[in-house]
Amino acid sequence: MKHFALFLLAFSLFSSAQQTQKNTEYWLSQANKAIEYNKVSDFENSLKLCKSLLSSTESKPEEATEAALRAITTAYLGLAEVDSAQMFISRGIQRTKASKSYKNLAFFYFNQSLVYQYKADFTQQAAYCLKSIEICQKINDLKLLEQNYRNMTMLYLDQQNYEKALEFSKKSLASAQKINDERILSLAYATLGETYSMMGIDNLSDQYFARSYVLSEKINYSIGSAWTLTNWANIKKGDDALQTREKAQKFWNEISPDNIMSMNNLGQIGKIYFEKSIAQKVNSALKKKYLLQAQNYLEQAIEKSKRSDNITNLIESQKIIAQVYAALGQYPKAYQTEKEYHQLSDSLYSQDNKNKIAELENREKLVKKDREIAVNKLVIEQKEKQKWFLFGGIFLLLCIGGLLLYQNHIRKKNNQKLLALNTELDQANQIKTRFFSILNHDLRSPVSNLIDFLHLQKDSPDLLDEATKSRIEQTTLTSAENLLHSMEDLLLWSKGQMERFEPRHTQFLVREIFEDTQRYFASEKIKIEFKNPQNLEVFTDKDYLKTIIRNLTGNALKALSETSNPSIVWAAFEQDGKVFFSITDNGPGADQLQFKALYDESEVIGIKSGLGLHLIRDLARAIGYKIQVQSQKGLGTTITLYETAVKVL
Repeated sequence: MKHFALFLLAFSLFSSAQQTQKNTEYWLSQANKAIEYNKVSDFENSLKLCKSLLSSTESKPEEATEAALRAITTAYLGLAEVDSAQMFISRGIQRTKASKSYKNLAFFYFNQSLVYQYKADFTQQAAYCLKSIEICQKINDLKLLEQNYRNMTMLYLDQQNYEKALEFSKKSLASAQKINDERILSLAYATLGETYSMMGIDNLSDQYFARSYVLSEKINYSIGSAWTLTNWANIKKGDDALQTREKAQKFWNEISPDNIMSMNNLGQIGKIYFEKSIAQKVNSALKKKYLLQAQNYLEQAIEKSKRSDNITNLIESQKIIAQVYAALGQYPKAYQTEKEYHQLSDSLYSQDNKNKIAELENREKLVKKDREIAVNKLVIEQKEKQKWFLFGGIFLLLCIGGLLLYQNHIRKKNNQKLLALNTELDQANQIKTRFFSILNHDLRSPVSNLIDFLHLQKDSPDLLDEATKSRIEQTTLTSAENLLHSMEDLLLWSKGQMERFEPRHTQFLVREIFEDTQRYFASEKIKIEFKNPQNLEVFTDKDYLKTIIRNLTGNALKALSETSNPSIVWAAFEQDGKVFFSITDNGPGADQLQFKALYDESEVIGIKSGLGLHLIRDLARAIGYKIQVQSQKGLGTTITLYETAVKVL
């Protein structure tokens, strides 16, 4: 008997547990069903189901009750019955605080901010929205967080703080993209589109509205389509704007005629018809038709706004309908409406100013409160110490970086100095190489001949008869004289290679140079002809030019040593503002490669006298002259020396 009693007790408990489980599943299913009704904007059925669930005296699980409270507040807000929604929101906040159901608490805070949005109390709207955001961030509720970001966007748009509105609309889109819900994404696109439209950036606004509408239509999301069209119309003009708003209104009439967006859209349609009535080229019959249509839409918007306590939309609609009444000749109505409009407008703007000040104050309080919740005094002190350690580390790194930069700068300067010294040394080595090459080529041979003759005369004077001795003496004397001339030229060339050595320019007659050259080569058997028909006067270094002409003449004389009827002609003339000197001989001519020393600084050997060609090249360049050679074998040679710059008169 005892075992049987225990069995009955156990069976009773099991049956009770089964029944409790069934009741829990049932009530949760009913609450979730009401939430699904809200998703498709079937607010009436959602209300019926929620009222039945909440009024039932049967024992219900706490989570089912909170779900029903969530559903009923959403339904009342969807129907714009703000006061009814407020009653259940208050209950929801109280219950979720007690049960510590933070997800539901964040939801009720969000809905509370929507109530204050209807009432145009921006300060309270911001306060509850920020409370909801704080909880959503802690529990990582992305869907509700995205809705809060949209709500904050609308708040800042109402206050014309477009910078903050853009910040929150971008946060909304970023959250929506993480959620992977196309309905939420379409609303996020539309929110960003509305922000850009209020900022006057119509091209970006149009892009985001288009994305939102295409996505809403694709998934058959009526609320998204209606919301997007209503705001998209703000950037459209004339009949295009009217058609967009009328299309949006069809959606609103089907899903939520008393929605705040529906009220706003009705008022805007009325405004468009009023604007059409005052347009030019509108006859009286059509004008009256437009005015009556405007009156119809605006009166609907006003009636719905009054019923839902939507002050902002009420003011906007009253402002337009007062003008409509006046245009229709209904002056008492126009006067009364205008009076109500001014009273509400003054009140709202006054409240708006207070709200802006309070909003700034509350924002600081909210930030401080958030910090107090997140951290305690000990953590703050620790962070302060870490901050100073960080500053010290940064300062030390900056000092080290500064020292490294300074060392790098010094190293670069030293490298530049070394590079300059290496360049100078390289140039000096090149000059030295050229100098010794010339010495080897042009001085060694005459000196060697002289030494050979002296040794022969000293060691074997008997081998030389008088005729041979006289001939060798004459040859040696000539070589010695040429050696002296070469040494003079070499000294002048060497001087030209010295640092900061520059030619000294003077004004003198070309005739003086030609006469000096004629005297210098007077002992030569070959006659030299000088032509200077213009009796030119030049401004250059006389010694440089004299040395160049002597060397060119000497080279020509050597080239004519085996030519019958030799002739040399020097000519000086002016052409195109430049002075030209040319020497022409009728010698055997030469290949251009034999004149390479006139152009190539690395070349050492020239026509018999390498020194002369090198000297001519370097001295001509020093006084601003160029050299041109025309020579053919058997036809003689012409070398022209000319100024590189045009003479300024």
